[in-house]
Amino acid sequence: MLSWFLNPWMLLGTLAIASPILIHLLNKRRFKIVQWAAMDFLFAADKKNRRRVQLENLILLLLRCLAMLLLALMLARPFLPSNITAILAQAQKVERVILIDDSLSQRILNGSQPSIETTKESAKELLSQLAGTTATEDWLTVILTSAPQQRLIDNEPLTTTTLNRHLQTIDGLESSYQVADYTQSLTELKTYIGGDKAFGRAAYIYTDLRQRDWLIADQADANSAPNKLLQSTAELSIGTFVIDVADREDQNLAITNIRSDGLLVANKVINFIVDVANYGDATIADLKVLLQVDDDQPMYQTVSSIAPNQTQQLVFAYVFNPLSVDDGVLTIEDDQPNAKSYRVRAEIDRQSLSGDSLSQDQLSEDSTRLLAASVIDGISVMLVDGDPSATSERSETHYLRSLDVLGTGLKMTTGTISDLETASLSDYSVIFLCNVDEASEDRTAALGQWVRDGGSLVIMPGNRVRAATFNATFYHEGKESEAKGLSPLKLKNISGDPTMAKWANFEVNPQIHPALEVIIESDASSLGNVDVFSWWTSEMPESAADDNSIEVPLRLNDADNSIAMVDRSMGDGRVIVFTIPGDGDWSMWPSSPTFAPVMVDLISYLAGSTNADRSIALGGRATIPVDLSAYENRVVLRDPENEKMETIAKPFDPNKPDSVIYKAEFENLSRRGFYDVQLTRHTGSTESILLATNFDARESRLTRLTQTTLDDNFFGNKVSLVSTAGLLNQTVEGGNSELWVMILIALMAILVVEQFLGWLWGRKR
Repeated sequence: MLSWFLNPWMLLGTLAIASPILIHLLNKRRFKIVQWAAMDFLFAADKKNRRRVQLENLILLLLRCLAMLLLALMLARPFLPSNITAILAQAQKVERVILIDDSLSQRILNGSQPSIETTKESAKELLSQLAGTTATEDWLTVILTSAPQQRLIDNEPLTTTTLNRHLQTIDGLESSYQVADYTQSLTELKTYIGGDKAFGRAAYIYTDLRQRDWLIADQADANSAPNKLLQSTAELSIGTFVIDVADREDQNLAITNIRSDGLLVANKVINFIVDVANYGDATIADLKVLLQVDDDQPMYQTVSSIAPNQTQQLVFAYVFNPLSVDDGVLTIEDDQPNAKSYRVRAEIDRQSLSGDSLSQDQLSEDSTRLLAASVIDGISVMLVDGDPSATSERSETHYLRSLDVLGTGLKMTTGTISDLETASLSDYSVIFLCNVDEASEDRTAALGQWVRDGGSLVIMPGNRVRAATFNATFYHEGKESEAKGLSPLKLKNISGDPTMAKWANFEVNPQIHPALEVIIESDASSLGNVDVFSWWTSEMPESAADDNSIEVPLRLNDADNSIAMVDRSMGDGRVIVFTIPGDGDWSMWPSSPTFAPVMVDLISYLAGSTNADRSIALGGRATIPVDLSAYENRVVLRDPENEKMETIAKPFDPNKPDSVIYKAEFENLSRRGFYDVQLTRHTGSTESILLATNFDARESRLTRLTQTTLDDNFFGNKVSLVSTAGLLNQTVEGGNSELWVMILIALMAILVVEQFLGWLWGRKR
């Protein structure tokens, strides 16, 4: 019986029935009995009316007790279960809870129209049928997978009067560009279905039965798996229906990713890598793909063949021009000066598809992918020459300076140790210390902080280096500290054969370093043929063996297998130490064909460690760092339709109130395209950051649940899988009828009767 109440604990309010009785008893104690001879005549007359008065008082007392009982019952909200409702031939109250998949895959053509239109037509037919029936009293709730906690229609009556309004709401629904999160959506559905027992609730789930929605690998048979959530929802509902709105295995071609192979730098060949996927069941041949930068002429490449469920990579080479004086530049990207934003677009050329091939790409929206490219005007490199010479060829930095040519993207500055002491370190991405063994303590500390903040330091010791001085300045027993500890290795002494009668060669680590990858792939034996006649012997602390921040990409094949190159990460930056100098006195490497590509790739690798990814999934959040020492805290965002949004930057870490680095956040970027973030300097000038939003690549997989999976009781015995055509034939049993309205009417009637009788009988007395 307690299950017939929404709030059974409110039945404790029935104890209030005792209150009229207590009031009656307390009122009796208020009178003091006084013996008075003249009252005997009155008592004799009163005995004739006492029975009538007692009966009247009892009736009033019972009415008051009944009023308290009805009040408690009304708060407990009783209802008639469906079996009693049916016996009484009373209309059942049923709430129809509809969950609609409005994700990107609903844009697939289902016959001649998108699946979302099929969903809308089916839902409108269902509502029209329900509004015209007298067998049930229907209510309506509509939930979308794109925003399950914000109901499109929230528990509203479904009648002939409200039908048109509900149909207009459904008709105005458009599919989003986001991925359907069935775990979250079905969790919300289950919570709602089981939350209120006054209504019998029937669940309707419109879905295209995509495997990526229903089969989640890391959940499998867990209770949080979508099909398990649906089964437990069906236990709480009076009817659960899965409506299949797609009638075939859809095919799709998609651009799943676009990226650069390193830091985006002007005056250098940049390789854009485009991933093209075939999610169909037939091989696609001669598929054209284009890449366009801003309004430049598009570049085309052809994929000769893509097998089903395979991905092919295309590489587009592009050179960004150096920035001119007239170019609008920004200086807020990763502390990189002089950068310009470009809009990069990769797209499948649908004109290259015809006939049957055109049917292999049923979802055209994901055939395009965008990239917001922030291109810096060259990598700023400082070369510190510890052994300068009037003859360029004898300089420590001669071979490194020769890299500053068209096509490398490098912007080099050469200086001495004195120049290092006064240089603004923040102006450089990479600094080379060539044959340098000392620096002031303050400058060494500044170098350490610069590296931890994202800078990259390359040390190439030569014959002018004194081991004791170098170790005291840079090594500090391999420990990182404020002033020392930049070098992960300790220099010992110079080894090898200065007469060049004997030599050693490089030996590459099997786990190839990014700076060596290109040269090894092009000529695997090239580095191994470089002759090294002299080198610094060195040692690292024992703790380095277990230090994941230290890597040794190159060694020598001498008897001691000496270290030739070591790479150490420090904070956000890196330190590279070679045990040979950058000139040609100790080895044949600087004059070798391998030196230039390795050094260019090394610099790109070091500078590229700060490259930012500014691509955001549709519906995601953009977080923009704002330096309040340079910019105002008000940040403006313009979306692809040029609509304006504003926000106020807030602290990154509330526990660090003194920090000037704040963050501006923009939620739910739901429009696909390029977003322009505008920051205002304290001087009044504005600067921009370009962002790009893209579809989640997972939504491009259109593979449906197999019939074998569905036949294996995937949804459970209490869930009915129906087509849109078969939905109208489905009925539900189990609607409940709540009684609180009738109880309220009875309560008001009893209170009126009690007041009237009390007034009438009191008047007679």
